[in-house]
Amino acid sequence: MRSRRAVILGLLGGGLAVSGCLGSVPLRPRAYEGAVRVVGFQVDFRQDGTGVLDLDLAVTNPASDAATLAAVDFTLRVDGRRVAVGTQQVAAPLAADGSAPLRVLFPLASARAKGGPEPVPRRVQVEGGVVLRFGGTERRAPFRSERVLPLAWVPPLDGD
Repeated sequence: MRSRRAVILGLLGGGLAVSGCLGSVPLRPRAYEGAVRVVGFQVDFRQDGTGVLDLDLAVTNPASDAATLAAVDFTLRVDGRRVAVGTQQVAAPLAADGSAPLRVLFPLASARAKGGPEPVPRRVQVEGGVVLRFGGTERRAPFRSERVLPLAWVPPLDGD
């Protein structure tokens, strides 16, 4: 009887060690897919090809372990064409099962922009991910948003 109890406890203990990885969310395999929400974003291109992507995110930690927001990556598309990609390192604490706002400004650079003084409505998409670091373990939480924004200047798009 004692040996059977030891085997059962050993199996339970081993199972807990496997499922107890930092940042894991047992029973919710897609927990990181909804962990980042795009609150808002703005894009500003200038005629000289410089610009900025202002990205406002809300990040929720789906794990019961504290994390550090380590990086944000993005792909920016205008009218369906990719115009910029980038990554920015960040270092912000995120409590276990907590949430926090995260605002990131990405500098943009391209060839001389095309357009004019009057803004034109453009379909702008931003997608990417936020990396949450749990000790030595990292998990990426994706995000995606699309808006129609009035842009006076845009980088040269394919076919322009």
